[in-house]
Amino acid sequence: MPSPSPMAQDLPPSNDDHISHLEATIDDLKSQGEATKSMLQAILEKLGGPVPNPAPSPVLPHPGLEPNTPLSPMSPFVTHSAGRKRPVLKASVPGDFTGDRAKGKAFLSSCRTYMHLCPEAFSDETTRIIWALSFMKTD
Repeated sequence: MPSPSPMAQDLPPSNDDHISHLEATIDDLKSQGEATKSMLQAILEKLGGPVPNPAPSPVLPHPGLEPNTPLSPMSPFVTHSAGRKRPVLKASVPGDFTGDRAKGKAFLSSCRTYMHLCPEAFSDETTRIIWALSFMKTD
């Protein structure tokens, strides 16, 4: 029986062999992902945290298109009404601005930060301006 020539051993695998190898690798990665997911869910259950819902979250409309909504309570924690009640951090409003030019940039930065964290409260530019003006005080 003749031994295979050295050139036949150096040929790259066929496309079918390569595809079969890639499919096997994908299957291995899927099973590893499922095992990791199961392990993480078990850890979350032991910690007492909520197990995340695998359903995708709904797409929220653009904040500029929402109707004007009143500001939420000023407490540092707001709770969700559905399911287990867990505290949610709430951004604090900026401090009063007295006209001190050295503190002007910090005041504007804190206003912008709050507006970015709570876009549902600011449906238009007028609301933003009036809200920022409400923190401007005189000595």
